[in-house]
Amino acid sequence: MDTVRVHGLELDCIVGIRPNERVREQKVRLEIALSADLRQAGRSGRIGSTIDYSRVPVEVSALLRFRRYHLIEMAAEELCAMLLGVHPSARAVRLCIEKPGALEGYARAASVEVRRSRRDFAPRIETQSFGERQVLLETRDARLELVRIAAGAHAALPAGSYAQGVHWLVSGQLSLAGLTLAVGVPRAASEGQEAFVNPGRETAVLFRCWR
Repeated sequence: MDTVRVHGLELDCIVGIRPNERVREQKVRLEIALSADLRQAGRSGRIGSTIDYSRVPVEVSALLRFRRYHLIEMAAEELCAMLLGVHPSARAVRLCIEKPGALEGYARAASVEVRRSRRDFAPRIETQSFGERQVLLETRDARLELVRIAAGAHAALPAGSYAQGVHWLVSGQLSLAGLTLAVGVPRAASEGQEAFVNPGRETAVLFRCWR
């Protein structure tokens, strides 16, 4: 299987269970490998036939910084679910998260590495009047989902019981409160209900995470 890799992604975020880790950002490093069949991209030269690796660091950074994880194991699980959801050509993902400061004075770093395929996630499909919601992963702390909004449809999406959210447009066209959303640009979700409009001629796909 072919692989698209992102090497040495570094960012600061809240991750850890100790009191000081809950209030102070610390550096993490990630290695990400997405398995896919790249033969069509190699022959056609079309970005739509492969995984756009320029979007992966933005998506991973947005979720890590928003979620404020207690364990890097949970971060790895949610990141895998998100990446497989927003990149439909990816068949599997291998992800390593390293905390350089976790064992200061004893070792260079601590890390967790996981490999997940589509078989590891069983999305729950909820049919809606505007299209559907696909719940990628739901835990006691968060809900990750893809929302598919049909061409010309209006979608009123409530936050439910969650207090904060982040979302970004995966594909297609969407507007929110008169603002045209840009593909791959994360935005903080508003409290209460958001009303999306799809002015395009194809189904739009929106990723959302709530905590």
